[in-house]
Amino acid sequence: MVVLAGMAHGLNAAAVNKGYMVFLLPVTDAFGIGRIGGSVVFSLARAGDGPFGVVAGWLIDRFGPKPIFFVGSTMVGIGFLLLGQSENIFTFSVIYIALITVGSVLAFSNATSALVNNWFNTKRAFAMAFYQAISSIIPAILVPGLAFLILKEGWDTAAMVCGVSILLLVTPMTLWIENTPEAQGLLPDGSDVSRKSIPEEPTISGYIVTGYDLSGAFHTVSYWLLFVGSICRLTSKGGFMVHFIPILVWKEVDQGLASIYLGLSLFLVVPFYLCFGWLADKFPKNIVLATTTMSGSAAMLVLAIAPTSNLTIYIFLIMFAISETSGSNNWATIGDYFGRKSYGRLRGLTQFGATPGVLFAPIFAGWWFDKTSSYEFPLWCFTLCGVVGGISYLLMRKPSQIPDGRQPNSRI
Repeated sequence: MVVLAGMAHGLNAAAVNKGYMVFLLPVTDAFGIGRIGGSVVFSLARAGDGPFGVVAGWLIDRFGPKPIFFVGSTMVGIGFLLLGQSENIFTFSVIYIALITVGSVLAFSNATSALVNNWFNTKRAFAMAFYQAISSIIPAILVPGLAFLILKEGWDTAAMVCGVSILLLVTPMTLWIENTPEAQGLLPDGSDVSRKSIPEEPTISGYIVTGYDLSGAFHTVSYWLLFVGSICRLTSKGGFMVHFIPILVWKEVDQGLASIYLGLSLFLVVPFYLCFGWLADKFPKNIVLATTTMSGSAAMLVLAIAPTSNLTIYIFLIMFAISETSGSNNWATIGDYFGRKSYGRLRGLTQFGATPGVLFAPIFAGWWFDKTSSYEFPLWCFTLCGVVGGISYLLMRKPSQIPDGRQPNSRI
């Protein structure tokens, strides 16, 4: 399941989560909307993880990841096919947000993560890291190719290629997805279990799971520290990622080379995912999470203050790759601290809290660049935001006991 989820997420990431960065400059040039115009479109799309994530979380907790994955991946594929036919920025924006963003949030931002969370317990952080590592290798290979295709054939042709690829390669993976290990006669972490020992009460996915309900999680200080830390981390990352390639171009890196650096960063993150995932299972997750988040702040600070040179770029890429592991450990921490029962909703609500920051941080960066031709001040802001997030993570403590969840509303 981890490999399957990682492959699906990786193919989508090559087109959406990472691929949108190579679409930004060509789309802004094609429609003549400037950096701030492009920032608004893609910021709205990235911010959609919040409100749509809440709905996705509820649907996943109610029906399980499998049907949500099918619906979401189909929406993404169709969305890219239609995107290639866009003749103006309004049509482009509506299709991108209504189909691609919503579908991606349903199938990939939430369903695949919930699937991994359902299948693992004591090895959850490493499993989540392995899933993210697989999903990073694929865009590392494909994003530079996507950038080359855009330069040679245009963004519209590239969008249609993405749509066909999603529909032919990703959506059929639904056939092999199982919502829980219990459905296969297993327990989390792959332990064998007798069918007689598995509850067979009729539920949506058939099995009772443990964990906090929403009210219980809301009454813990750790959830709110995790909430604040996640908001700061996602705001800092969201503001930066939309402008990843434009910022490197500002640092006098060729646009094509900047796309290669993006792919290189995705390769670099693979061993770091495995390393920090292993560390998060062996040591307190809050310390590991704070460390990787602070690494992201340091990476942005390097770009803000260091002179332009190859050494500057290489140092940035290493620290940025370390910071990218924060995502898998962030979501693994929700499962580790609060269990499986309300995982989808807790993750969705956390993403929803980050919506304003994820929306306005990239817009602010684009506006500032159009005004000053510099990204220095936005990078300082993103650095400080990440530091606050890291401190919030440091203050978290794992709740002493996870409820057994054997109540009517504790099923998944």
